[in-house]
Order: sequence, then C-alpha cells, then structure tokens
Amino acid sequence: MEKILEVLFSGASIGAIYALIALGFVLIFKSTGILNFAQGELCMIGAFICYQFATLLNIPYILSFLIAIALGALLGSLIDLLFFRRLVGEPIYSTIMVTVGLGSILTCFSGLIWGHDVYALRSPFMNKTVSAGGMIFSQASLYTIGISILLFALFILFFNRSLLGVALKGTAEDSDTAGLMGINVKKMHMIIWAIGSTVAVVAGVFLAEQSFVQTSMSHTGIKAMSAAILGGMESLPGAIIGGFIVGIVESFAANYLSGLEMAGFHFGDIKDVVAFAIMIIVLMIRPHGIFGKEEVKRV
Repeated sequence: MEKILEVLFSGASIGAIYALIALGFVLIFKSTGILNFAQGELCMIGAFICYQFATLLNIPYILSFLIAIALGALLGSLIDLLFFRRLVGEPIYSTIMVTVGLGSILTCFSGLIWGHDVYALRSPFMNKTVSAGGMIFSQASLYTIGISILLFALFILFFNRSLLGVALKGTAEDSDTAGLMGINVKKMHMIIWAIGSTVAVVAGVFLAEQSFVQTSMSHTGIKAMSAAILGGMESLPGAIIGGFIVGIVESFAANYLSGLEMAGFHFGDIKDVVAFAIMIIVLMIRPHGIFGKEEVKRV
C-alpha cells in the first residue's frame, strides 16, 4: 500500500506540471484559436531564466522565481504583439508552423546563451525530504503539488469572479461579439498570451526542481498537449484533470510496466510512451476530450 501511495504522489507531482502546461495550451487555443507548439519551449525558457538569477547570479530563490514569471509574461506579450497579432484570420496550419518555428528559435536561443549541458537549479527544496507514516516524500514535489493546486484555485476564481477574467472568458467564447460589446480583443489576446507563458514558466521551474535545467526539457510540452487533448482543448478544468491523469498513469507505467516481460516480449522503458498512447486513444474514441464539447454546425 505504501508503494502505491508513493507512486500516486510521484504521479501527482509530475501531473501538476503537465496540468500547468496544458492550462497554457487551453487558454491560448480557446481564446485565439492558436495551437501553441512552443509551449514546452516557454517552459524551458522559464527554467533557464530562474537558473540564471538563482544559481549563476546567486539571487534569492523566491525573487528569482518572481523575476522569471515577470519576464515570462513579458515574453508571451511580445510573442503575441510581434507574431500572432499579424496572423489573425490566417489558416490554422499557418499559425501552427509559426509556433513550431518559434519553438526552434527559443531552443537555439537558449543553447547559445546557456549551452546544451545539464544544470542544477539552486533551490531551498532540492535534495530535501519529508517523512510521514513511514514514507518519504520530496519537498520539491510537495511544493509543486501545493503551489499548483493553489494556482488552479486562483485561476478558477479569477475567471469566474473578476471583471478582467469575465472579459477574457467572453473573448474566448466569441471574440466578434466581445468586440461589439466594447471589449478590447487585441488587449485580451495579449493578456492571454502573457498568462499562458506565465504558467509555462512556473511549470518549467517546478520541473527543474525535480530534475535538471536543460534544453531537452521542452519535450515535456508534447506530453502536456496529450493532457490537454484528454481533458478537452477548450476546457480549463479538463486540462487540469487531464494533466494529473497523464502524470499518474505515467508513474504507474514506470513502476509496474517498465522492464516487464510477458510471453517472451520485453516491454522496456515505456514511461515516455504512455502520454502519446493516451493521446492517440482519446483522438480515436473521443476527439473533443473528456470535458470538451462536440462542435455542432447548423446548416
């Protein structure tokens, strides 16, 4: 039983990171119609910025975290202003290719500045554990789960109770009607990109807490996309739940299926395959996701 609880905890920890990145996917897609394939790269950039200030410049961790969030929000705003504001109304494949190219640029940019080695983020939670009921938990994982749940609650309150949140929801539902009602749609899109980039930065720092800072950590974005597809690309609660589902299933696969041999077939390490298998199955059975709504076109 203790082993199962530890696996659940580990899965919830990485699932919280997937949920944050998936939340950025859904926010941007729901509001602008753009499927941002550079979300994982924004996650990576956030981790490197925090590493720059916390480790290389020896600035206190919390302050470094806040600086990374601020610069991430600024980067998201600039991306909208310089690229996607000019692509309004363009075919979806055009915007997808721009995000793919943007992701490659961000990866190369990070490699030029910080290199392609593996770095450790200086953090007060690194290599520290907490014991409870005979089980040992990582402080970094507890911190990730706790802050992520708090952020999810704040997002729900923000989008349901604040005037800006309601305006953002209205823009996401129907930007044309929102514009007619006096909402500055361009401003709302910029804010959404800033928020989407911010949650990616937070996820990147959390991921660095549990592993290392490196350019390849951007690949986490593809796994998070499977979580967004699982929950529904237009559902914020779906992105959160989908992230935790993918993380927990991946954790169980790593502990109970990797290395398993059955009828002469050796499974090997299938942890990284699980997220993509879930994405394919969901697309085949329920393309709009668990919480997504099937689009109905009236003729």
